[in-house]
Amino acid sequence: MEETKWGFSLCRISNLEDHFWIALSRLKDRNGPSSIRIACECEVLTADGCVAGQCNITEQEFSKHISVMEIFSGIPADEDEHFLPNGNLTVRLKMWKCSGEINNDGYCTARTHIGVGKKSSIWSIRNFSTLEKGNELTNVIKSTLNNKSIVTLKFSVTGEDEMLRIRFISSDSEVESRCYFSIKLSVLDSNGDAVTCGEAEVCFCEEERESECLLTLTKKEIMRKKSQYLRDDVLRLLYECNFSTGLVYGEIENTNYGWIPPQTENACLPDLKLAENTITKNSSAPSVLKSDIEWMFHENIKPNLPF
Repeated sequence: MEETKWGFSLCRISNLEDHFWIALSRLKDRNGPSSIRIACECEVLTADGCVAGQCNITEQEFSKHISVMEIFSGIPADEDEHFLPNGNLTVRLKMWKCSGEINNDGYCTARTHIGVGKKSSIWSIRNFSTLEKGNELTNVIKSTLNNKSIVTLKFSVTGEDEMLRIRFISSDSEVESRCYFSIKLSVLDSNGDAVTCGEAEVCFCEEERESECLLTLTKKEIMRKKSQYLRDDVLRLLYECNFSTGLVYGEIENTNYGWIPPQTENACLPDLKLAENTITKNSSAPSVLKSDIEWMFHENIKPNLPF
């Protein structure tokens, strides 16, 4: 639109398990107008292309300097399989200019795949009963793919109540883009059963390279139940984590101006097999073709097709 450039960002909100932070931002451009007013609508789609969640239409004035419009969208946590088939989230953004003339309607389809790594391990904290305040134990989480350090864990006892604290520090000293990291912490009892005692999520970036989590179990409580949690004075801490490994695929797949076909409603879903459905269920195809041709002649568009 008027030679402007745009970016679309999505990030999990750490304190709201079923919500995502979504933003539309105007990027730097040379020839775009000094200001343009844009309206947008954001939709979360299910595997079959239906609208599962929708944000109200919002509009904002974007200056030529970088400016951002924030949107919020939710996904019910108990229906992840419905909204996240095979772990894929599909978000459709519709945007249009609010004022002035619009010479051409158009649509653009883009797809981004972000790699996610998973790792779980048991951290054996020996001589737990003698661990004093101020002392920190260190454990480095590494990628199983290339053995690269992902996050450093720092375990310590803090406060008068002897709370157990774990700090998460990004191993990348120069975080140029957001890196998502989540972790679930459990203590293994004498029977080998996991007792969940903490969860955390963080988006590492240049401004935020560190976070922390307080476990629900304290040192005093564990010492009172040492027959249950401390075998040979060893605390066994199970951690299960997910982390983004970077951009795997990102590309604009389709751009069209002048006419938006009806199929565009589901164009962003690669698994809908739209063409197959059109072939196997083509009873309405002649009427659709007729209406399209009538529309083209009404708009004075002369197709270069043999009749």
